[in-house]
Amino acid sequence: MKISAYFKPQWLPTILTLLAVALFIQLGLWQLRRSAEKQALLDQREKLVQEAEIHLDGKQLSIESLRYRPVMVTGIWDPDHQFLLDNRMHQGKVGYEVLTPLEILGSDRVVMVNRGWVPASPDRRQLPPIKMERRPVTIHGIVDHFPRYGMTLKGMDIPSETWPAVVQQADPKIISQRLGKPVLPYQILMRPDQPEGFVRDWTLSHVKPEKHTAYALQWFSFAAIAFGLWGWHGWKRAGIQKNRA
Repeated sequence: MKISAYFKPQWLPTILTLLAVALFIQLGLWQLRRSAEKQALLDQREKLVQEAEIHLDGKQLSIESLRYRPVMVTGIWDPDHQFLLDNRMHQGKVGYEVLTPLEILGSDRVVMVNRGWVPASPDRRQLPPIKMERRPVTIHGIVDHFPRYGMTLKGMDIPSETWPAVVQQADPKIISQRLGKPVLPYQILMRPDQPEGFVRDWTLSHVKPEKHTAYALQWFSFAAIAFGLWGWHGWKRAGIQKNRA
């Protein structure tokens, strides 16, 4: 028995396969770029947090040169007007991040200090105890943006009427209106060794370059599978010819 075969792909599956393979490769390359961007962000943060501490006096109105920089600021706590940033996760548990206004000494401005994460009660009407004294203090920490969600819904940045005010997304302009004082457009992540704080894990745990690398490998695998299936189906058996002696 003699078996002969030849490669004869059909034009429509060929076009679809080429389009799919090109798409999968582009998606894989995009994920590799995302991985590189995330790694660069981690490297930049690691570098900046090691730099010399900056003294905040209320005149630093932009975050561009301050993000991830260590800072110190002296002021007076405003414990009566704190904000609870809702739906913040820590080790799989939901809770709040506590934002406390600090009235900067020698300035009319306020900077919001993130004192860390506290767990939420099963009864969401019961807020966590975050009381503190109004007193002068010197805070050490690092500067960062206020946390933001990928998708912002209407009303997420509107705090509740009572104090402490619960809000899902902190907007410094709205916080400023609520406090009646100008608020700097960034927060200070209070250093973990300082008192009057809660759980403070300021590592960028959500920034995972290896996750994007894994996604890239998946897309490249899809491209290889699509190409392999196209090749497998392209081989057609020509027929069987029996030769007898």
